[in-house]
Amino acid sequence: MPRLTPYNILKRLKSHKVSLSAAPFYASLLVIMALAIFIGIFWAINEYQALQESIANIRTTYEQQYRDRVKEEFDTVIDFINFTRDQANITVEEDIRNRVQSAYTIASHLYSLYKDEQSNEEIRSMIAEVLRPIRWYDERGYFFAGQIDTGIIDLFADEPSYEGTKNLQALDRQPTAVINDIIEIVTEREAGIYRYNLIKPSFTDLVFSKICFVKYFQPLNWFIGAGVYNNDMENLNQANVLARISQMKFGRGGEVFVFRFDGTILSHQNQQLIGRSIRTLTNATGEAYGEAIWQASTAPPDQRYVAFHDGNPKNLPYQQKLCFVGPFKDWGWTIATSMHMSEMEELVATAIQTYRRIAFKNVSTFLVLFTVAVSLLLLVAYYYTVKIKQGFSLFTDFFRRAADAKVKIENEDLAFSEFEDLSVLANRMVDDRIQKERLLHRDELRLDTLLRLGMMENFSLKDKYEFTLQRIVQVTRSEQGYLALVNVPQSHITIISHRWADGTKVHYDNKRRISSIVARAGLPGTAVQRKTAVICNHCSKSGNEATYPYQTPIKRHLDVPIYASGLIVLVAGVCNNQDMYDNADVRQMTMVLEGMWLHILKTRSEKKMARLERRVIAVREAERSNIGRLLHDDLGSHLSGVELLVKALKRTLDKDLPTRAEQLESIRTLIVDATEKTRRLARGLYPVHIIENGLEAAIEELAMEIETLFGISCELSFHCTAEYSDNTIATHIYYIIREAAFNAAKHGKPENIGITMHTEANLLSIKIIDNGSGFDTLSTRKGMGLHTMEYRAKAIGATLSVQSGAMGTIVSVTKEINS
Repeated sequence: MPRLTPYNILKRLKSHKVSLSAAPFYASLLVIMALAIFIGIFWAINEYQALQESIANIRTTYEQQYRDRVKEEFDTVIDFINFTRDQANITVEEDIRNRVQSAYTIASHLYSLYKDEQSNEEIRSMIAEVLRPIRWYDERGYFFAGQIDTGIIDLFADEPSYEGTKNLQALDRQPTAVINDIIEIVTEREAGIYRYNLIKPSFTDLVFSKICFVKYFQPLNWFIGAGVYNNDMENLNQANVLARISQMKFGRGGEVFVFRFDGTILSHQNQQLIGRSIRTLTNATGEAYGEAIWQASTAPPDQRYVAFHDGNPKNLPYQQKLCFVGPFKDWGWTIATSMHMSEMEELVATAIQTYRRIAFKNVSTFLVLFTVAVSLLLLVAYYYTVKIKQGFSLFTDFFRRAADAKVKIENEDLAFSEFEDLSVLANRMVDDRIQKERLLHRDELRLDTLLRLGMMENFSLKDKYEFTLQRIVQVTRSEQGYLALVNVPQSHITIISHRWADGTKVHYDNKRRISSIVARAGLPGTAVQRKTAVICNHCSKSGNEATYPYQTPIKRHLDVPIYASGLIVLVAGVCNNQDMYDNADVRQMTMVLEGMWLHILKTRSEKKMARLERRVIAVREAERSNIGRLLHDDLGSHLSGVELLVKALKRTLDKDLPTRAEQLESIRTLIVDATEKTRRLARGLYPVHIIENGLEAAIEELAMEIETLFGISCELSFHCTAEYSDNTIATHIYYIIREAAFNAAKHGKPENIGITMHTEANLLSIKIIDNGSGFDTLSTRKGMGLHTMEYRAKAIGATLSVQSGAMGTIVSVTKEINS
């Protein structure tokens, strides 16, 4: 055995690569390893505790946010119910006012006709019989009338047994108190709202809460009223509220449901649960969450939160829900709002994943540092110092080059095995960088594809399909690919595009092969039958039938079905990738294809909506013109003829029967008024004045009408050189101006309204300006008038804008004029 001399040691080291861990400093190595173990244990415990605290903080924060959200939605539902009740009361009061005014008009008309021929008692009886059958609100609303001086009820359409008396049975009131209150209202104020609780003789054990409006009819010393039962209106209101609540949604899985105090469900998104008891609801694990919700409804406000699972937690881990319940005592309801708490669980899972990633990174860093420390302790000679310096220099040069190039480290240039391990990691880093750049390029290509699809509105559907297919082939780095449509019964598949990577289109000899039944559709048919993506990286299929629609040999292929509304609508496939296909390729293809499909659906919906809007406007204009034409040409002419006949008859009766002649004159006056009203209504519906006299004359007539009806100054500025051979455009412009001006006069209460219509170059500019009170364009809900103006502007290719503030409102319309 040769003697171990320094020369022999150096010679052996030169001939063999040694490991730094084999150096003679085992004691130092043990100390460092022990220190590393203790530090690692301490670090692991500390990081685990930090993770638990972080998860606890996330749960606490999000649970409070979920509590606030469901409580906020509960308060929103309560506010909606109260608002609906208030609006219903306002609507009912306004309606019965209008009903009484109609009855008052009927009574006035009958009185004027028969005051000279019949007594007041006969006229009262006649009016009562005319008003008796008139009902509204599904037979719930009715009229009543009585005498002021005696208090006797002449008409009570809903309970005729009260007629001829002056007593109404009311809860906790004298029988005559109700009539006395009504007489006091019409005597002091002539008209007013009155509420009381009525007890019918046929239903002595029931109390009917009533609201009525009464008005004084002076010619007969009569009060006329209209009434409706609050109970009936409340039931209608409850039904409307339940219908709206069943459609309310919020957040992720948010819903609102209602049940009575006894637990009977009144409203729920699951229609099968309506009518069942909330206390019987359980989930797949047997948890009686319905009983918990019912018990919480009677608890204090801070104890009305219930957390439960509405599905099977083993299959759906993110189905935990939080519910808040509370009573609405006026109707005997309990209202519950609930939503999924999945975001909190997802954040917790993300936090755990982040912890694992950071822990792995820290462990890797610790191991690298530990290796470097051991290496430094094992440097015992200048030779190894030089070698280590050379190794570090090699790595330094590598990392400098790695920023711009993808050059790897060759193991022959390294002296130590530890450096070889580092070279493996470095080379792996280069490989990872190449892979990540490739993935980044794929993501960029996918996003660019979706963006370009959004800009291809004017392209045909075929162009979009072919563009998307070419990009899919590029994203997956494949040789060729195809797109196929699946019919609704899922029985046939049609190839709509088949291309190579360079964009060359594949042509089929037999055109009938483009469409096939699913069972004989080759690769796309297999994807439809399996209902999931098919990945085959070692393809052993052969024959045109098995590899259809590809006409060349394939090594590997990927086929992805795309769903819409639960059905497969599209199948895309690629083949012969340089590498193996994986789920990342499936995700990339799915996102591109779903984006394309959504774009196509959106484009179709927009075109369909535009066609429907034009059709609605056309039908509406046709109906308006038809009604206006009938009023103008038929009813107006007919009334004019009747007026002339009455006038002629009056001249005949002036000498013989002057009294009858005066009555005929009253009738003729009414006919003249009706004729004028008919013509005014016809002008609003049928623009004959636009067709006959032109747009400018029609607008001038509109200004005069506004000044007459509302007493508001209306100024015009008309400098328009455009002439419209098509009356449709002029009609739409006229009605936009009319709608804007009438809205300003009715709602803004201005002193002045200005209408300008100017032509500048190839642009028509129209403005309707008022100095009224204005309105908030952001918070105010759009009415039918504003929607109609927008539709009309869109129909003629114009742009409509509304600006409103404390100083008034400006409605602007601009339209390009074809030269």
